[in-house]
Amino acid sequence: MLGIAERTVTAADGTAAVVVTPRGELDLAAIASLDSALRSALATAGTRPRLVIDLSDVDVLQPVTLGVLLDARRRCLAASGGLALVVSTPGVAATLAESGVESLFEVTSGLPAALQRVSNR
Repeated sequence: MLGIAERTVTAADGTAAVVVTPRGELDLAAIASLDSALRSALATAGTRPRLVIDLSDVDVLQPVTLGVLLDARRRCLAASGGLALVVSTPGVAATLAESGVESLFEVTSGLPAALQRVSNR
């Protein structure tokens, strides 16, 4: 079952970022919920959104959900913002690499590094 948490975190430099943390399986059944959560987070993030998607608690990342992540990235970049992914499990990292989209994202292994990446935008 998918659960999604959202919170605003302030980096050491005072830059605020919205952190979205999905939990469970990101599969076909999760697309609508994930899309809704990311759209809500982008609305919360303001005119120059800084968004971190923390995938540390994701058990399964199916390629079918990558379109939602790519759409969030596109929206952030269009608004001169930034988006970073926290990836700490081999399965999620493998899905990103095998699908060829890993290089399109700022990928880090922990939240502090992700916050730093989006605050530098």
